[in-house]
Amino acid sequence: MFTPVRYDSGKLVKVPLAVSQTVVVGDALQWNGGYLEVGTTASTDIRFVAMEDVTTTDAQHTECLVCAVEGVEFKVEADEAVAVTYRGDYVALATKATVDADNSGAKDCFYIRDFIGTVDVTTTVVGHFVHAVE
Repeated sequence: MFTPVRYDSGKLVKVPLAVSQTVVVGDALQWNGGYLEVGTTASTDIRFVAMEDVTTTDAQHTECLVCAVEGVEFKVEADEAVAVTYRGDYVALATKATVDADNSGAKDCFYIRDFIGTVDVTTTVVGHFVHAVE
C-alpha cells in the first residue's frame, strides 16, 4: 500500500474510475480513456493513489477519493529486502500496491529516496512517483 507521508493539503479529490475495477486504499492509479484504473507492472505514469476502497461494476464509473502524487512522498513496501544500493534508484511496480526494489521490471515509475529500518532486512521504502520515464 502506498501511504502518503509528506504532502500539502488539498491534494485529495474525487475522480471517476474505469469499469470493472477493484480499488483498495493505497493502490497506485493511472489514467485510461479518461478514467482511473489500478496500476500494473507495466505502468509508467501513476498519477493518483486511492484513499478509499471502491469496486466498480461493468456499467458504472464510480468516483474514488484519491491523492494526486505530484509533490507527495510515499511510504511503500518493496517485494524484497532493501539493499543500500537501492537508495536513489528508479523502480517499477511489483503490484498495484508495492514496488519492485531490485528493478527487475522494464518500467520505472517510482524513485526510492530512502528506506525505513535496517538495510538488507527492511522492505519499507520512501520515495515519490515519476512520470513517463520510458
